[in-house]
Amino acid sequence: MTPIIRTHRSRALVIIDALITALGWLAFSYLATAGVIAVMTGLDHSFEFSLMGSEVPVTHALLLYVTIAALNALILILWGTYRRRSTRTAPQSNAASDDASLAERFALSGAQLQDIRLSRLLVIHHADNGEISRWEGYDASNIRLTA
Repeated sequence: MTPIIRTHRSRALVIIDALITALGWLAFSYLATAGVIAVMTGLDHSFEFSLMGSEVPVTHALLLYVTIAALNALILILWGTYRRRSTRTAPQSNAASDDASLAERFALSGAQLQDIRLSRLLVIHHADNGEISRWEGYDASNIRLTA
């Protein structure tokens, strides 16, 4: 599906987003690895728990966690495969692949489509048949949003 309205993000926001995401994954990886190493070397016994009155070794507890994670991943993969195959059998929509077909789809001229794309804040009104009847563009700097 091709989005009708594409919002471009600034390069700075994309870089900040990528850095924060990478930092989060690095912190998670460090904490998970340090915790597993501490448990495996016997320095941390926080994973030990009793199951039906008997102590379960740390390695068995970790094996149980890994098995549950693998089952969750398998269920997620099966669900994704099912969804991909079920949507593949559905009729494909004729998504606009270029500006000319997109403008034709909504009964717009190329200049009108470009005007819509360049607007920072836009209210689009549709006719009953789905065509764009009119739109109102606003200068976003003059609008104050209040709660």
